[in-house]
Amino acid sequence: MNERARHALHVAIRLTQLAAGSAVALAVFLREAVRLRGEGSRGLLRAFGRAHVALCHRLGATFIKVGQIASTRGDLLPPELVEELATLRDQVPPFPFRDVRRVVETSLGRPLEEIFASFEPAPVAAASVAQVHRATLRDGGATVAVKVRRPDVAEKIALDRSILLAAGRFAERLVPSLRLVSLTEAIATFCDAVEHQIHLTNEADHNRRFRANFRDEPDLHFPLLHEAACSDEVLTMEFVDALREEELFEADVDVQQIVMAGMRVVCRMIFSHGFVHADLHPGNMRFERRRGGEPGPERCRIVLFDLGLVGTLTDVDRLTNARLLFAFATGDGKTVAHLFYVNSPHTATPDYAAYEREISEFVERLRRQGLGNVQLTVEIGRIFDILRRHRIQARSHMTMVNLALATAEGLGKRLAPDLSLADEALPYLAEALGIPAPAAAAPDPAA
Repeated sequence: MNERARHALHVAIRLTQLAAGSAVALAVFLREAVRLRGEGSRGLLRAFGRAHVALCHRLGATFIKVGQIASTRGDLLPPELVEELATLRDQVPPFPFRDVRRVVETSLGRPLEEIFASFEPAPVAAASVAQVHRATLRDGGATVAVKVRRPDVAEKIALDRSILLAAGRFAERLVPSLRLVSLTEAIATFCDAVEHQIHLTNEADHNRRFRANFRDEPDLHFPLLHEAACSDEVLTMEFVDALREEELFEADVDVQQIVMAGMRVVCRMIFSHGFVHADLHPGNMRFERRRGGEPGPERCRIVLFDLGLVGTLTDVDRLTNARLLFAFATGDGKTVAHLFYVNSPHTATPDYAAYEREISEFVERLRRQGLGNVQLTVEIGRIFDILRRHRIQARSHMTMVNLALATAEGLGKRLAPDLSLADEALPYLAEALGIPAPAAAAPDPAA
């Protein structure tokens, strides 16, 4: 069979899988639509979102990753759909150990036993792109985590990309309004991010860059790489046995120190380095005790994993985000509205004055409450809803920055709800803007 015929066969098989997955998704939609019928259009959107989650789980890596990335774009999608897509978990059944052995040996060019003194056949984690095994290096005896890419995942993602782009072009012809959000451009961007993640050499590069950027930060750690056992399909790194977030509540650790370190780290990524971990969530964080012998709660350093998805900010991007967040912090709603509008890649706002008024009222409400008294993740969803209703698409770097800050803020709300993180963030904003650091806007006692 020649290459063209083989590709056609693979496309036919994948389309059959898509059809089967769509049938399952339709069944989920009908079931959930009946169950949520009392919620009206919101219920239909939730049912639609749950059907998409079922479809993504059924169809694997590309769709799971694209769904996860899409869940960050509240400026493009209704909040009900975003909430459902945010439940996507990249957890799938592991692939067999014989395939793990084959990938490791083919990629590293040596028998597995020559590299590792021990290698646990059962993975400690399995996701759509790769799975992680605990092992011991033969040279030196270090305990390591070995991330192994799934066989054929690159070919499957490339095939899915071509199918999704074809579907996007067809949808834009059927529904011209989809061109406003550049559906095919969004699909291409999402697929680019997925394809970048599957090359583990990229993740290794990101690890080195993060380590260099934060070499002076005692409260942050990235697992050390074992370079001799790394390739495009295999990533071998230090195995870090540390606390999960939920374990911190039972541990005698300094949670305020952890929370302040988290906000400081995110602000440095955004405003100092312009190189941001774009997949921050509790599952990608651990907290390692730093025993110093002092009395009282122990300090911890944050350990960050899964560095495949990152965002790079230009100097202009950093300045724009600093101006935007500074305007939020000081209650300047007109500047917030202006920055979202002039930086939008696609706008079709019928009434700018109405848009500016709604944004200004939103920002003024935040100012009255005080930034330390609001839930940032909720407020980001609300402002994205305003943008979507006024047909303004946010630039991807703006959504990434807001979500990274929301992750740090969420950690703070869960661990130390009385702590104000605005005081930690404002000096970095001021530095990026080249102005003296002011105090955060105080809440209005009458609010």
